[in-house]
Amino acid sequence: MPRRADPTRKPELLGQILDHLTGRTLATVSFRTLAEALGVSTYVFVYHFGNRAQLVEEIVRAIVSRHDGLLAIDAGSLDEEAWREFMASSWDVVTSPRELQLHRLELEAAMLEMAQGQPSGVGRAAVARWHAFTTAWCVGRGAQPERADVEARLFTDAIYGLLYDALATGDLARVTAGYRLHVDAFAARVRDLAGIAAA
Repeated sequence: MPRRADPTRKPELLGQILDHLTGRTLATVSFRTLAEALGVSTYVFVYHFGNRAQLVEEIVRAIVSRHDGLLAIDAGSLDEEAWREFMASSWDVVTSPRELQLHRLELEAAMLEMAQGQPSGVGRAAVARWHAFTTAWCVGRGAQPERADVEARLFTDAIYGLLYDALATGDLARVTAGYRLHVDAFAARVRDLAGIAAA
């Protein structure tokens, strides 16, 4: 009788793989290199992931899902103060050293998906999740949906640019100062769009 699969093993492997990829690229991923690095048989990866393409997709899915907890709240229900607190605490999370490395891998995954001609993909969808979250907040504050969509795109894309800056320059203090200005300016824009008086 075949042994039953351990449901915790695959998530455990993914966590170890993400740790291993700190300072490495998705392009270097192979069953052999991972088996050597993690001290397991290549069969373990074949058993849990099938083939290399499926393994990379699972890795990218794990990278993108790291923000599930952050995005689980109802953005539309947040007042400005609560939204600002959320944005401040989220920035602390996404700019930790490990998170910045995962963001680098997320960007690499999106670029690989585009290079492979995929019209959509797990990596490319990551930014859309934050865009949808921000759009919901704008609408919840009273902005018209069409305008909220555009403003949220500008806000989210600028944050992705700031994260790229943090990765490229390593100057997190200056990038964080820019981020805070960006959040302040956006909050004021949303107040103006919704006709809300400043507190």
